[in-house]
Amino acid sequence: MATMLKFLRGNLVFGRSVGKRFMHSSAVCMQDMGIPYRGDYSQQAADARRQWVESVTKTSLSSLDGWWEPNDPFDEEHLIANIENSIGVIRIPVGVVGPIDIHGKYASGTFFVPASTTEGTLLASATRGAALLNKAGGVKAHAYRQRITRAPTLYCNSAEDAERVGGWIQSSLPILHEVVASVSKRAQLKSVDFFIEEEKLNLVFAYDSAEAAGQDMSSTCTKACCDWIVDNVKELDTKINGVMIENGLSGDKHTSTINALFGRGVSVVARASIPNSLIESVLKLKAEKLIGGIGRDHQLKAMPSSVVIGNVPNMIAAMFAAFGQDLGSVVECSQVFLNIQKGQYVGYVDVELKMPSLAIGTVGGGTALPTQSQCLAMVGCQGEPNSSRKLAEIIASVCLGAELSLLASNIKYRGLRTRKP
Repeated sequence: MATMLKFLRGNLVFGRSVGKRFMHSSAVCMQDMGIPYRGDYSQQAADARRQWVESVTKTSLSSLDGWWEPNDPFDEEHLIANIENSIGVIRIPVGVVGPIDIHGKYASGTFFVPASTTEGTLLASATRGAALLNKAGGVKAHAYRQRITRAPTLYCNSAEDAERVGGWIQSSLPILHEVVASVSKRAQLKSVDFFIEEEKLNLVFAYDSAEAAGQDMSSTCTKACCDWIVDNVKELDTKINGVMIENGLSGDKHTSTINALFGRGVSVVARASIPNSLIESVLKLKAEKLIGGIGRDHQLKAMPSSVVIGNVPNMIAAMFAAFGQDLGSVVECSQVFLNIQKGQYVGYVDVELKMPSLAIGTVGGGTALPTQSQCLAMVGCQGEPNSSRKLAEIIASVCLGAELSLLASNIKYRGLRTRKP
């Protein structure tokens, strides 16, 4: 039994039994000190921290213990850069949607897609939508763009100075490419746009982040670029009075007209042409009601840039949890466009779901966690070239089926309520 204190990265690390006795006898003192062992990602520190929380809150957190055992041992690398002050893991049920047939530019074949949720009927509804799409010949999906953005503001002396600095930045793009390469092996600077608001120069840096989602990457690269700009803008006989690294124009974790038009993350579209007879047999709904119902069902959810609709946020959250994506990005990624209309051929309905802002990745962040890594392996997206685009096509295809299923249910339910006796 360990009986001595060890110092690791400036934090006290206790063996489990010693730490437990110490914390029970010193709960008030530790509470005054704040959360213990900050910065220590070892299992001993995490378990001791959980026991300390139990003693302070007078609750049992035994179900948070176990980590990824028995299949995978504890590895502090799974926690670093993913979470702070870890005390265990929380378990959410994982189900599967499918099969779903996808004929995409990057995703081709039949897929069973994992989704983690506590919302009953969600996966059943999505699977019904997948069955409809399969019988119609599958989903045609196309990921057509990938860009991650970060939008800083430079505070200049005047609007005239801001315009001069903006033009100078445009002419300095070759150097900024080198600055980005010096701090990131993956990121590639694609463009820098600017908008002037009085003395404020609002910039939008756009990057290709390869298979990473690129949220942190874009911040690191943009900060390096801003540092270079501040240090070298004296060439114009002016100076930058201040820098804000993110002004909101990137649309990070919120809806944005700019992202709806130009995209953030992977932009993808999923389409299908469905015979009227299948809509009636699978969704139990007349095709004309499905076509006419979309406007009425979504009219209260309309936004200037897009429509945030029914099952899409739910499905994105469930798949993001399974695939180790940033759950905070569900809002921006749920900014979508759904179109349902009479088909090009008589007796068909054409459906299309556009998702311009899927901020996703297949490397980095939570994708390396044992459970999430295995879920990514289910769909063949573990960091291979273009795997983030493949994942986008899979997500969009599932969301299309889920939305069609929910829309049909809503229309039928509304019809039952308004039916005359």
